[in-house]
Amino acid sequence: MDKKGKISDPLARGLAILELLGVEDTGYTLKEIAARVGMSKTSAHRYGSMLCDQGYLARDPRSGLYRLGVRTLSLALAIIEHNDLVRLVQPLVDEAAARHGVHIDVGILANDAIYLIYRRDSPDTRAYRSFSYSSALHYLAAGKAAMAFLEPEALRELVGRLDLVAQTARTITDPEALLADLEQVRRQGFSRNNEESLPGLIAIGAPLFSLRTNAVIGAISFDSATATYSMQEFEDRFAGYLVELAKKLSAVVSL
Repeated sequence: MDKKGKISDPLARGLAILELLGVEDTGYTLKEIAARVGMSKTSAHRYGSMLCDQGYLARDPRSGLYRLGVRTLSLALAIIEHNDLVRLVQPLVDEAAARHGVHIDVGILANDAIYLIYRRDSPDTRAYRSFSYSSALHYLAAGKAAMAFLEPEALRELVGRLDLVAQTARTITDPEALLADLEQVRRQGFSRNNEESLPGLIAIGAPLFSLRTNAVIGAISFDSATATYSMQEFEDRFAGYLVELAKKLSAVVSL
């Protein structure tokens, strides 16, 4: 980035646009892309046109909104099929999803964000949008589970960098309140998302650690609709299973 925080490298700009479109499936206008990535509208148009020509983006001719294109989907499927990390995680997650009937996300922490590497949906959560990549760690169960186990100084610095936006009335947006919540997560070993990201959606999360360095590297979350379980029922029923599964996943992702 340059001194003003704008992305200057051409490849980084293109990747930043793809990452942006991967977060929201509602699409973005050129003006929104330019503002969020940090470039002029002219540059956004040039990059958007190039990525559309290559199939990585698609533009709706009626609304003008840009979304991810079919080539991105093909690339994502290839990664899922051939990535060693996904192959190691998949059987454990699939078994847990089949046994417990819950939505499961596994994400890896990097660059102040959490990146989804594997997901299993459940029938009661298919109506809800879930993250594929998110820098809004403070309202995701997986994000909070990973953040809580950072070193204290690194955690405070991260909280200071995050944009603590409110997704619902229950989202924690005060830095000190968030730090207190994360301390509770650290003590009990798992996090809660009590309708903090979407009304009607609850989740619990547990951290993944590198067995070589003992550093937190990601998290796993179980999600459910409030129509199926209350927060307390969900926590009482699944927190123990979640923490044990997180330990098993830590063993395989650290190989």
